Amino acid sequence: MIGKKIKYYRLKNGLTCEELAKKVGVTKAIISLYENGEREPNDENCKKISNALGVSWIQLLSRNNTNLKFVHNSFRKKQRASVGDIEILKQDIESKCSDRISILNILDLTIEKQFKPRKLSLNDDVEINAKKIRLALGISTNGPIYSVSNVLEHAGIIILSFECAEDIDGINGTVNGIPYIFFNSNRTIERQRFTMIHEVCHLFFNEPQGEICEKEFEKYINKLAGNVLIPTDDIYSIFGKTNRSITFYLRDQVAKEYKIAVSCLITRLFESGVVTEMYMKKYFMILNKNGGKKAEKSLLDIYRDSEQPTLFNQQVYLALSEELISASRAAEYLHVPLYEVVQNMRTI
Repeated sequence: MIGKKIKYYRLKNGLTCEELAKKVGVTKAIISLYENGEREPNDENCKKISNALGVSWIQLLSRNNTNLKFVHNSFRKKQRASVGDIEILKQDIESKCSDRISILNILDLTIEKQFKPRKLSLNDDVEINAKKIRLALGISTNGPIYSVSNVLEHAGIIILSFECAEDIDGINGTVNGIPYIFFNSNRTIERQRFTMIHEVCHLFFNEPQGEICEKEFEKYINKLAGNVLIPTDDIYSIFGKTNRSITFYLRDQVAKEYKIAVSCLITRLFESGVVTEMYMKKYFMILNKNGGKKAEKSLLDIYRDSEQPTLFNQQVYLALSEELISASRAAEYLHVPLYEVVQNMRTI
């Protein structure tokens, strides 16, 4: 584990093996041996490495659960993150998943619903597959999803969220067969929700091979994610099936109710035949002049509509209240100051 920790903190600090080697006073080859697990640094070099990386010796020597088997599904080509950024993200994901499995073991809990999605076919209608996904998640085939993270956590999926490299939206994978989904918290709530549903949809399909196939596959997954968030039946019940003049007020109210970006709603209206292609193109032309989808304004409240996962926090406080862990250990799990944990444990 120490080799993985050295590599993780080196990448976090933006250092090459050669730069770290100079700071420590060893060769580049020695650092590579450490990181590859072919040699372990002695106590003196451990201290030098921790000083060079700006971390404590304890952080460097702390061990994650080594009995966990991770499968990180491949990053899609549209996500242009560097190899270093991806490596850092994977290390963060493994560390946080390790904490979650640890708390489950401490509480003697298991994830009751072992989420094993039945594979769907790309040949089937998008609307049919969207309904199957909603049912698999234990929700109605119609209506808004008020908290995507809550639905997914209670379906048996580990949800992780923190800030990472700008070019990364999300990724999915498994830890000991349990699915996890990560989304970048440095996004609008609408985009966070779409990313989570997008990653969930990937769990229902086998990954395609080949660049052209992947491009078409991603288009299908995007269309499917939109259908899961706002089903076609819901669109027809609100707007009808014919082409109508839609006011900004109605458009924004529906987008807020379903907690989706206006661009997502416009796309879904076009896919459902409610608006023309010209109407959609006009909206995106204006949007692109103002910075594109990344600059699209959120209509939601960052506190009331937050999609930050909560189940792990609840489990940590449950373990603390049952005196299975200390307050300082709880603070480590939650990455908050000790006084905050103590304050939250106050009773009437």
